[in-house]
Amino acid sequence: MPVHAGTLARIHRRAADTVFWELDPPRSSPRHADTEFTVQRSELDKEAWLIARCYEQYPIGHSIAEVSADEGALATILFCPPEFAPGASRFPTAPISQDAWVITSLHIDARAQRRGYESVLLDATIAAATSAGAQALEVFGLHEPSARDATLDDATVQAHSPIARHAAAIGLTAVPILESAGFRIVDDHPLLPRLRLSLPPVFDLMEDQEIADLLAEAPAV
Repeated sequence: MPVHAGTLARIHRRAADTVFWELDPPRSSPRHADTEFTVQRSELDKEAWLIARCYEQYPIGHSIAEVSADEGALATILFCPPEFAPGASRFPTAPISQDAWVITSLHIDARAQRRGYESVLLDATIAAATSAGAQALEVFGLHEPSARDATLDDATVQAHSPIARHAAAIGLTAVPILESAGFRIVDDHPLLPRLRLSLPPVFDLMEDQEIADLLAEAPAV
């Protein structure tokens, strides 16, 4: 379902309170970086951001929810113009290109992962961003361990970027999933590359009704 003012109760629990993307990065020394990434949760701040975006953008994302549930969702994706996601400046491959909108987070329950929901949400967002007039979509991905430089040991990886250690909490998506949706790496990094898809894409977009049908289907997991 599209995320708008009338469906804000039907978003993933992490999408409802994680403010990593929406607030300016705290100013502190690097040794406190881990704390910054783990405590950035505020339902009030996130609700204010969501409502404000809903007045200016439709939709602000998409969710897949179980039909029997009145609240929450199995998965939610959010996207916006980059000026409304100041937290993106923390990434080593920032900034987002001036002509692009950014997919900030894709939160999904562990029990729903790798069932194709990520692809459905990405396709729906590509279609929505195209309709909104965006020239491109960009997203920060996460290199999976098998794709990382073999010379990077665990200690180096951990020291390299606290963001990667909290990927699930802030809604990062694995690079192969993003590439399967048409995104390509434009600024690589051992952990956190930036990917891009020019709009409209060269492949055919799903029809609105097809997207709606797919988003409405949430098989038992």
